[in-house]
Amino acid sequence: MHLGAINFVSLLLFLRFCPADAIYADEAYQVDFHHVLLGLPQPETTFLHRPAPASKASLLYTLSERSVLGAINPKDGSVVWRQQLGNGSGRLKASEGGTTVVTAVNGTVQAWDAAEGRLVWGWRGSEEIKALEVLKSENAAQAVYIITQNTGSKATIRKLSEDSGAVLWEHEDESGDIPLGLSISAQGVHYVVLHSALLQGSKFRVTTLQPSNGQTLKSLALSGDKDISDARSILPIESSLSLPLLAWSDRTLTNLRLNILGSNHVLNVKLATEKGAYTDKIQIHASSKTERAVDILVHCQSQRSHWAEIYHLDLKSETLKKVYQLPSQEGPTAFSATAHGSTTYFVRTTERDVTLFTFTSEQSVGQWTLQPKPYDRISKLSGIAHAVSEVVSRGTSKYAVRSAVILSSGDWKMIYNGDESWFRPESLAGVVAAVWADTDGHEHLAEELAAESHSNVVAAYLNRLKRHLKDARGFPAWAKTLLERITDSLLSRGRPSHGAPNDNFGFHKVLIAATDSGRLFALEAGNQGKIIWSVQASHIEEGQRWAVESIETDHENALVQISGGESFSVNLKQGIIFDKQFGSSALSLKTTAVLPNVSGSAVSIQIHSDGTLGLPQSSRLGPEMIMVTQDDKMVVRGWTLGAPKPQLLWKFVPGPNEKIVTLARRPSKDPVASIGKALGDRNVLYKFLSPNLLVIGTVNTDTSLASFHILDSTSGSILHTLTHPNVDANQPITSVLSENWFAYSVFSGFSEDAVDIGAEMLAPAIGHQLVVSELFESSIPNDRGVLGSILNTSSLGPSVVDGNVPTESPYVISQTYLIPAAISFMAVSTTLQGITPRSLLCVVPSLNSVIAIPRGFIDPRRPVGRDASAAEMEEGLFRHNAVLDFDPKWVLNHMREVLGIQRVMTSPSLLESTSLVFAFGTLDMFGTRIAPIGGFDILGKGFNKMQLIGTVAALAVGTGLLAPMVSHWKVTNIVKFNVDAVSRPGKSRRIVDGKVHRTILSIRRSFNFNQQDRVPCLCLVTKT
Repeated sequence: MHLGAINFVSLLLFLRFCPADAIYADEAYQVDFHHVLLGLPQPETTFLHRPAPASKASLLYTLSERSVLGAINPKDGSVVWRQQLGNGSGRLKASEGGTTVVTAVNGTVQAWDAAEGRLVWGWRGSEEIKALEVLKSENAAQAVYIITQNTGSKATIRKLSEDSGAVLWEHEDESGDIPLGLSISAQGVHYVVLHSALLQGSKFRVTTLQPSNGQTLKSLALSGDKDISDARSILPIESSLSLPLLAWSDRTLTNLRLNILGSNHVLNVKLATEKGAYTDKIQIHASSKTERAVDILVHCQSQRSHWAEIYHLDLKSETLKKVYQLPSQEGPTAFSATAHGSTTYFVRTTERDVTLFTFTSEQSVGQWTLQPKPYDRISKLSGIAHAVSEVVSRGTSKYAVRSAVILSSGDWKMIYNGDESWFRPESLAGVVAAVWADTDGHEHLAEELAAESHSNVVAAYLNRLKRHLKDARGFPAWAKTLLERITDSLLSRGRPSHGAPNDNFGFHKVLIAATDSGRLFALEAGNQGKIIWSVQASHIEEGQRWAVESIETDHENALVQISGGESFSVNLKQGIIFDKQFGSSALSLKTTAVLPNVSGSAVSIQIHSDGTLGLPQSSRLGPEMIMVTQDDKMVVRGWTLGAPKPQLLWKFVPGPNEKIVTLARRPSKDPVASIGKALGDRNVLYKFLSPNLLVIGTVNTDTSLASFHILDSTSGSILHTLTHPNVDANQPITSVLSENWFAYSVFSGFSEDAVDIGAEMLAPAIGHQLVVSELFESSIPNDRGVLGSILNTSSLGPSVVDGNVPTESPYVISQTYLIPAAISFMAVSTTLQGITPRSLLCVVPSLNSVIAIPRGFIDPRRPVGRDASAAEMEEGLFRHNAVLDFDPKWVLNHMREVLGIQRVMTSPSLLESTSLVFAFGTLDMFGTRIAPIGGFDILGKGFNKMQLIGTVAALAVGTGLLAPMVSHWKVTNIVKFNVDAVSRPGKSRRIVDGKVHRTILSIRRSFNFNQQDRVPCLCLVTKT
């Protein structure tokens, strides 16, 4: 009997926790979305390259501005592989016919398998890498050459082994000149530096080294005649090959200078100019299929037009010949050069067409008109920044031209013979702020109903009448699509055929997000993260980042708050920006916050960098409003806003050598379904519930002691403190607070000299730790202490008695778990009513994953050192284990790798079982929905509605056909039964008459006979 009870409780535990972790095959990659991003491709590190000599197709390689190396399939735009290499700019090279691509980022040189993205070898140095070149020699050996420069301005040229990355030779240059570039030719290895002389001006110095041993062969100086000022004077030559050329221009951009490295001869070219226009920019594209000649296209740009000149350069005779000139065209234009066979091709891409030229004639050999795609409303093919192309000849007059176009918005498109094959929204990388938006008005309706419940009957009736009249305007459109909606519902389509989302469950919420590049966009969470609109909200200078403080929404508009007090509003459905407010010139202004006053009007509050507030003179804010700020010196302050000016309530100042590393508060939408926790013995532990709690984490940089304080924001009282010795402040430290519990993660090592400061000191352990604490009113079940008469709230602060000693603090239960990896961010799942148990959402950077830990696995009340009792098992508790492994079933992103995730935010759906999740950061975006204890209030996708309707219809038809037969059979059997009863001897006449009477009534009811109607068969029975 006892064993059976234990097995039953174990089954309940299995059913409770497994649904939260299970990944259903029909939902994976269907209910979630993942934008796999690389970042803005850099023109000089983007090219098409065959991953192996035997490969028939090329891959598109790029090293983005976010130092992400990736290979793209040119056919569909999918990511074949990618690697995140660090931060900052880098270099990417590949040799023709080679099987690896080589990167140089942050002093590290790495070779990657071009087909699979596998690391072949790596070399790490402490110096900045100034140049990188890769050369495949005639014996199929691939050599890597780099230039590094230390802080003392000493430059070093190194040759690395193609097999292991070992240094084969080094050449040091202690002249102090600025390294500019590196090139390789048959004559040797050439490196270029900028030499500055006090009286003679700047000049280029080219040194040629022996490829085998690095010995100096010769060194030449090229005078610039005041044209050379710094490294930006050099014009980069965009080519997939390492060409021994050096190019620069004069200050007016009207004369081009070319030098073949290894020679002191400088070629001067007078560039054509447009009448009435000044050249603003020059780009050089080159390609070569022989060692004797190079075909060059010089692309000149003005503010309104573009034109190009084609030259043929003979490397042996050092002569430059102009072949032809392409006429000027208005609008944005991108050129690219490529070679196929023995012919060099130039591709011109505009927003109207793609034109193909050869190096021999200005007559185009192919032209294709662009066919726009529907996603052009997101980012039209305008503002073209760069393009790389590949041309394949299919006969005398047939060509296949493939061009990867980088737009000025940061997006990427592939154009194949005029058709736009795919689109990659790389401008979405680097999200700094995001918010859920309820465009369908579900939350707005709930607010109106709540307002009606607090108003008088007449006002509530009038408000409801207005709302119903407003809703009636959409009835014709709703009725028009009613049949389609019914059909789509019966066929279990995820999205109606007419295109409007059927959001009965609240899955199709809109996500509004802002990127550090100044873009603002909207995504539809329930439709694979489809982009609704995308706009450039702010122009950000190169090297700068858009500092968005917050985004707040209602059901129609969003308010974007920017650091410095700037703000603007945007329409949620169309992305139209309006009501733009410029920031204050005061340097102390950090941001602004908008709060409602007593009359419901919005009031803008200025928040300064020192933590102080600024209020308008007629703010009329309620006296119960309290705001918490944190200044640049890590001081947290609490303010009351009811007075004419803000009044300081309290101030939290870290101790000496302490810094605040984390600060958490309860989410704005954190519903609580119950004020108590029901125990297995039917008693109740009452939760310590307060909307004013804060968790502040500090670390002492001298003693490595971490302290986590539970603070009451209304009084500034510290309710509880937890400390950890020997904490590594360089590791991620994060925290989260929800309902009556909080969690945080640290990396702590063992320390024999633990400091006792009178607070709770947790047991030291080495490794990453996850600490979970739960707050209760009392340690005694069914006891609320002084709050026994209060039904739905907890104390705002501890009671104070003799000696200012708090006597009513929360009862805190804490438990520590060792986890296998660091957690960089935490969040909590949210449901509509708060009935569903919450899950702890964690970002694990080392795993490139987002995991959801069920609340039951980290319950601090799990018994330690013993098995759970029957009562505890009934609650769902089981034996505590100090090590908490990350179950693969907790990983929300399944088999995907999500890179650069920094934050996670959640939103409730209209189903109590389901919470929406959105993760974002410096690179990828990932969205999904989770059901911590399973989807108990929704039918699965495998449920067959047509089968159900067919079964019900078949039952109805069968019932209709069999009903008359059953009635006839019933009458026949009743009559037969009563005939037998009358003719049976020994029975009382009274009983027989009673049965006969009941039979008459039954038949009258069955056949709807009136009172005067006769039943002949019963008359015969009566006479008998």
